[in-house]
Amino acid sequence: MSNFLTVLKKELLDIVRDKKTLVFTLILPILIYPLMFKFMSSSMEKAQSDVEKEINIYIDGDTDSTMAKVITSLENVKLPDVDSPTEALKNGDIQLIINIPENFDENIAAGKNDTIDLLIDEESNKSMIASSMVNEIYENYKNTIIEQRLTANGINPSILKPFEVNIKSGINVDSEEVNAVASMLLTMIPTLIVILMVSSTVGMAADLGAGEKERFTFEPLLSTSAKRYSLLWGKITALCTVSFIALLANLAAMVFSMQKFMNFGEGNVEFNLTPQTIVGMLIVGSLVLVTLSALQISVSIYARSTKEANSYLAAITMPTMILSFLPYMMDAKGINPAFFNIPITNAICLMKEFTVGIFDIKHIAIVFGWHVLYIVASIIFAKFMFSKEEVIFRN
Repeated sequence: MSNFLTVLKKELLDIVRDKKTLVFTLILPILIYPLMFKFMSSSMEKAQSDVEKEINIYIDGDTDSTMAKVITSLENVKLPDVDSPTEALKNGDIQLIINIPENFDENIAAGKNDTIDLLIDEESNKSMIASSMVNEIYENYKNTIIEQRLTANGINPSILKPFEVNIKSGINVDSEEVNAVASMLLTMIPTLIVILMVSSTVGMAADLGAGEKERFTFEPLLSTSAKRYSLLWGKITALCTVSFIALLANLAAMVFSMQKFMNFGEGNVEFNLTPQTIVGMLIVGSLVLVTLSALQISVSIYARSTKEANSYLAAITMPTMILSFLPYMMDAKGINPAFFNIPITNAICLMKEFTVGIFDIKHIAIVFGWHVLYIVASIIFAKFMFSKEEVIFRN
């Protein structure tokens, strides 16, 4: 036990002394998240503001119709002269093409139905925002025409609105509105947790094994009185400890940044994360962390150099990230049971259930059972790699 603690202390000190690792693992992500979410929020707000200031539209068809005049009367609407409306829309010179059928006013006055086409560029945020604004204007004008027709026939327009529907949260009874932004961001957290764990351990894992070989400090470490298993456990525990601290720091920075900057005009984003949810997510995340750390240490010991270790570790990182994105768009309350048997994916699925307040004992038992198996298998593999002379002294 004393040898293990000595090795653990030594490895932790080595990690702390490595300023580069601390900067890229702890400090840089904490700074990046506020900047990233602030940039995302500012970009969306700027796109909204630009459209409110000026919309470039091309009107095709009956340009003398009332519907054309309704749009052109707006101060922020511009009608640039373009040779090819389709190309102008594709290039971003205009945000919208409005096709108004000929004799539109006559058809409407005669009680006929007609169709106005809004052609948008679905790859442009400005075009999407402009279409929503114009469509809202047309919807209001359409309702006005309907009311005029009903009034002309002696019918009260309120007959079209026998009742109204208010969408409220049935879970958060104290909330007056459904915060769609918070719900969307909440589903991102489990996936981001795993990605944070993978990205924060790669550099340190490469240094704990292959890095020691490059510095010629591995052989002296093996010549001490400490048993190899103590060395192995010390390295794995040190990697797990620093990675867990990095996970907490990154997660706190991420949630703070989401709440602070990802508003989009809906007010502050509030996450209803209960203590049970947070503890459950941290426990599941820790199980994943131990498995990844043991595998990464094994790969790092096998590698001849840090560069080679980083190449091998990419073979672990890439599949892990792919598996972490599988349940990204899944409904937390309707996850297929088969996904609780897929490595990495099952941990995210369970954490997604935790975020919506579901604590299914069956799912918890399945996921925990699999992860205990993963941990045992990864540690056995690490011990096997650490016991092979041809692996340790591979050069």
